[in-house]
Amino acid sequence: MNPAQREWTQNQMNKIHNYLVKMGASSEDAKDIVQDTFYKAFLYSDSINTEKLSAWLFRVAINAYYDLCRRSTRLASLPSPEELVSKEGLPEELLAVKEESEEVQKVLQELSPLHKQVLELRYKHEMSYKEIGESMDLKPNNVKTYLSRAKKQFAKIYRRSGKHE
Repeated sequence: MNPAQREWTQNQMNKIHNYLVKMGASSEDAKDIVQDTFYKAFLYSDSINTEKLSAWLFRVAINAYYDLCRRSTRLASLPSPEELVSKEGLPEELLAVKEESEEVQKVLQELSPLHKQVLELRYKHEMSYKEIGESMDLKPNNVKTYLSRAKKQFAKIYRRSGKHE
């Protein structure tokens, strides 16, 4: 594996791990899922379209997480706001960011799982409509529709929280 491939692979592993943790997986479960995902990618490398490899990896990891959730009775939890807050800036800025982060997390908890997932893939992981569609088995136009609905639902809940009218 050349250095560029190694860097890309490590970057993808980190992205998938972080995404799984944000979905509610423990760090250890996320590591196991990522390892399994890349093992499967190695096994099936001949049959995977290289242009869609990133989306394929996300789809396999997400499905593995859903399988884990079905087998487990424990509830998934979102990361603490402290994990999401930047370590830079003035104390006042940090407090404002922390409060905003907590509010955003509360709103995300109220969204449907599909809307939450579409928003996170688009804005947190900066995936294109095409990549999101491939990772979720949706057409890009459907992704656009779900994303639009998710944004509207998010805005409605956010405004309803009372502080943002």
